[in-house]
Amino acid sequence: MAKWGEGDPRWVVEHRNDGKNVNSWHWEETSKLEWTKQRLSELLPGLSADLPAEKGSVTVTKVKDVAGDACITTRKGNRKLPLFDLRITLEVEGQLAGYDSKVTGEYKLEEFCSGGDDDDIIFTATVTGTGTHQDEVKRVIEGMRGRVLDRLRTFLTDFQAL
Repeated sequence: MAKWGEGDPRWVVEHRNDGKNVNSWHWEETSKLEWTKQRLSELLPGLSADLPAEKGSVTVTKVKDVAGDACITTRKGNRKLPLFDLRITLEVEGQLAGYDSKVTGEYKLEEFCSGGDDDDIIFTATVTGTGTHQDEVKRVIEGMRGRVLDRLRTFLTDFQAL
């Protein structure tokens, strides 16, 4: 083991007053939350599902909120580790055949994280108002889980490629 000051001058192990991370040797974290919000806003709106017996359809109208963390952590300049832990709120709208009014609601996804499985994500559907039409729309929203997961897998592939 070399004594302090007797090491190879190429080693960058001494304290630096300027705080520079030479050659990205130490951990660096780059926030990707804005990119995540933009990408999810491209992937999820427009996603739709039909009500049974052609009674209407339900569509994701927009990504209302994305909260949490999304970053790329880099070690030694080349080892990249994408990390995220997100809560996503989607606005949904249901149109029933033969009715002028639309049923609106939200589809919330919690615990969508880089280290988790599809089963770890908590999906919660809510609709405004009560009644049989709202119940039908809510069931269809809850049934959109697989389609939403497909889009989230696309997001995951894109995020890992950054």
